[in-house]
Amino acid sequence: MVSSFYPAKLYLKHLPISLLLLSSLFLNLLIWGWLFWNIRPQPDPVFLHYTILFGVDLTGQWYKVLVIPLSGLMILLVNTTVGWIFFNVDRFISYVCGSASILAHVFLLVAAWLLVYLNV
Repeated sequence: MVSSFYPAKLYLKHLPISLLLLSSLFLNLLIWGWLFWNIRPQPDPVFLHYTILFGVDLTGQWYKVLVIPLSGLMILLVNTTVGWIFFNVDRFISYVCGSASILAHVFLLVAAWLLVYLNV
C-alpha cells in the first residue's frame, strides 16, 4: 500500500496545527531568551542539576544549560514530523503530537526557570 504524504504547506496552514506549532515555537524562544538573559558566559562552572537529597550533583560550563532549549527544539521537530506523517491517516494523532510538544515545552520552561534561580 503506497500512501502519499499530506502536502507540507497545507499541513502548516491547518489552523489547529499552526496554533500548536506557533505556541511551541513561542515557548522555545522564551526558554532561549530566559537562559541567555540570565546565564552569562563565565569561566566559573554553573549548577546544572539539583536533587533534594544530595543538593547540587552536577556542575559544568555555562553553555551546557542550552541543552534544555535544544532538547525542546528536537522534541518540536520530531513531533511536527510525526504529526505531518500521520496527518493523512488520523488528524487526532497530529493534534496529540502538537499538544505533547507544548506540554514538553512547559516542563522545559519550568526546568529553565529553576536552573536560573539555582545559579543566581
